[in-house]
Amino acid sequence: MGILSGLGHLLGSKPPPEKSLRLAIEHAVEAVDPRLKAVSDYERRLAPAVGHALVHCAALAEQVPGPVDIDTRAFATNPLVHALFATPDDIADMLGKSRELREFLADPAHAMHDEFFALLGMRRREKAINGMAVNGDVVQHGVAQRLLYFADHTLAELGTGQEATRQRLQAAAFDGLARGFAARVEELRREQREARTAWQTERAAGGGRRQLLEARQQKAIAALAPERLLDEFAKWLATPEQRLYLKPNEVRVDRMGVIATADANGDDASTLSFPELVGRDRRHWIVLVARIRRDDARAALERREQANRYLLI
Repeated sequence: MGILSGLGHLLGSKPPPEKSLRLAIEHAVEAVDPRLKAVSDYERRLAPAVGHALVHCAALAEQVPGPVDIDTRAFATNPLVHALFATPDDIADMLGKSRELREFLADPAHAMHDEFFALLGMRRREKAINGMAVNGDVVQHGVAQRLLYFADHTLAELGTGQEATRQRLQAAAFDGLARGFAARVEELRREQREARTAWQTERAAGGGRRQLLEARQQKAIAALAPERLLDEFAKWLATPEQRLYLKPNEVRVDRMGVIATADANGDDASTLSFPELVGRDRRHWIVLVARIRRDDARAALERREQANRYLLI
């Protein structure tokens, strides 16, 4: 997987060594605009910000909770796993649908490991329902409640050890920071194209706003100058805490996923703690490091293949 893969193997929780720093700078520049390499001494100018961003991403990867066993046994005993999946079959469905998992298990290098680790991400959802509540000896029906559930379960950054998964997560987090700035650069390019089109249209029509539109076009061009972009990119990477972070969450739910109210009897409720990963994707991901048994994964994939064969028939 090129530079990003090599970066994941070299990174740790300490300040990055010189080799990984150079790899990170090269990857970041390629992700944003290779023309930044034409700026004099670009590596030295980016190095402090890139180093700070790498340390931040390493700390973030270490803060992701886990490893959490994801299997039918944990569904029965772990309130968090029970809340993350509606039924035990949903765990098998998630495993069976994962292309990343299929490719991981197909690699002979992973054949000797009975378990592996992955970043499990999912979306938090809530919906209003009318349910049942017990108040003392009285059973009430049609009680307004909120149901907590999770969707879009996704496995990523698979590894044979949790440390490898966390290192891959660190590399992916840094890549996300770089690509976040790349998206801003693309917005500037779009602004430049729009400014040029507006100026050309006004000039062809002989309108009186040509001078104003020409100034707008020159401003857009200046914003994309490699020297200017390099400075802005360094500022972006120097404040990674504002752009990528874990937001803690805590909620009490019962075994049915109903969110407990402040005045509710909490005997049947469990307190769940899970972080949301906040970054470019403002929908936010709930994340944890999952531990998965090879036998469970194989069974899920075979079940999926069998279902697909029946569909074809």
